Amino acid sequence: MNRSKSVHRRTVLQAVAGTGVLLTLSPGLLLTGCDGGVKAVESETLGLDSDEYDVELNLHAMSDSVPILPGAPSEVWRYRAELLKGPKNTVSENPDSYLGPTIRLRHGQTVKIHIHNELPEDTTVHWHGLHVPSDVDGQPRLPIRPGETMTVGFEVLDRAGLFWYHSHAHGKQGGRVGFQSYAGLAGLLIVEDEEEADLKLPSGDNELLLVLQDRTFAGNNELVYMGRGMGSMMDRMHGFLGDRVLANGAPPTTRKVATRPYRIRVLNGSNARIYKLAWSDGRPVTVIGADGGLLQEPEDRPYAVLAPAQRLDIWVDLSESQPGDTLELISDRFQAGMMGGMGMMGSNALPLGSRFPLARLEVSKSVEASEPLPAQLGVQRQKIPVNSNTRIRSFELSPVMMRGFAMNGRRFDGTNVADDEKVRLGDTEIWEFHNNTPMPHPMHIHGLQFNVVGRRGGSSDSLQQGLVDSGWHDTVLVMPRETVQLAMKFERFDGLYIYHCHNMEHEDAGMMRYFQVRG
Repeated sequence: MNRSKSVHRRTVLQAVAGTGVLLTLSPGLLLTGCDGGVKAVESETLGLDSDEYDVELNLHAMSDSVPILPGAPSEVWRYRAELLKGPKNTVSENPDSYLGPTIRLRHGQTVKIHIHNELPEDTTVHWHGLHVPSDVDGQPRLPIRPGETMTVGFEVLDRAGLFWYHSHAHGKQGGRVGFQSYAGLAGLLIVEDEEEADLKLPSGDNELLLVLQDRTFAGNNELVYMGRGMGSMMDRMHGFLGDRVLANGAPPTTRKVATRPYRIRVLNGSNARIYKLAWSDGRPVTVIGADGGLLQEPEDRPYAVLAPAQRLDIWVDLSESQPGDTLELISDRFQAGMMGGMGMMGSNALPLGSRFPLARLEVSKSVEASEPLPAQLGVQRQKIPVNSNTRIRSFELSPVMMRGFAMNGRRFDGTNVADDEKVRLGDTEIWEFHNNTPMPHPMHIHGLQFNVVGRRGGSSDSLQQGLVDSGWHDTVLVMPRETVQLAMKFERFDGLYIYHCHNMEHEDAGMMRYFQVRG
């Protein structure tokens, strides 16, 4: 397929200097357009190459202008999709938001996606949490150049769960994950299967999807990312915090609901912000699922912690409510300490650990709905067995003076892999992360899901009761001075994968490494 595409976009992201004056960033750091024509080039299919696929779609990474706040629209980067083959509900666009379309897949489907880069710089698409071949994983070693089309194919091997997709680009000047994701390159991906369907959990209008992100805007609704000078250095050290929170790409809104149970599926799509999910009336937060799908049984917690890139499924029953009642999902206060960065000193209008609303539910009608929460949920997938003979591989997270953070003294070095970053296909290991820094790090491992074996040390009293460690995960929050052990098995695919901190400014600054699965 040959296709010509011209992209004409003005600069849309600006940075605030320490004086508060809006400044245009250098071309390596801003959203600029291409003034000339960009000719599309299509590659061969990476991953599963088959004559027939159950699902096929186009996914475009492009610039656009979208209303976010009242007044002028904001210029963003975003995904758009076209379904070429598959069930009609596979792709649901979000026309009034910069968020990418919600993609729904089923366990066992084969999928072919043509990714078109209509941006002025390299990009990739990482299928966050999915178990896919290395070449399909959207890693920075396989960039999609401006004007190019990359085609990927894979089988959906994961059980039902809430996943997502986002940029994982890394350019000559460093990481671009934070910038491109902040500009809008992110969307939800939902996997469904028979086990979950048999539970008859709330679905359709009774399943509420919630993507949490924080953003900063300038006077004419321009998105602002990073500062200069000392502000920029602190943003990179602590992670960028916006001064307002968006839910599904817009200011939090009120949702009309009925007197019945609801399933709320939440993604933390922020660059660095941690959320402490709670209900405004103090009722327990009933967690039924995490990154890797349903827990074995529901868990009631006073609040639930959601670190960057993590997902949670929450059950809320409004059967006892009356029309006119309201309930807010909030992010409650917590002691951020050093993790709050500049925010704790008041330079940010919304410091980490602040209390603010995320979604408001207003009961507008009374219905008869008998949908009890099952006592047993995701029971078919058993935890990874480990014992005293299971190999433990240790990673020390440490600060690097004026340069961010390192893992075992190493920072991102392209596809170079150290001897202790090579694992064997089929092996089960325990990975142990020691956080010797004063900040929390949400550690993400590509290509698999793991079980949290345990935690020790640390000083996370203000969040401890909300850490959801049961079930399956691809991202775990490691608190300051804490050690966390994870059980994982390297299955099906060999090749290069990535592990990194999912504080996007941390990974962009080098807190990311490749590891190799050897067949």
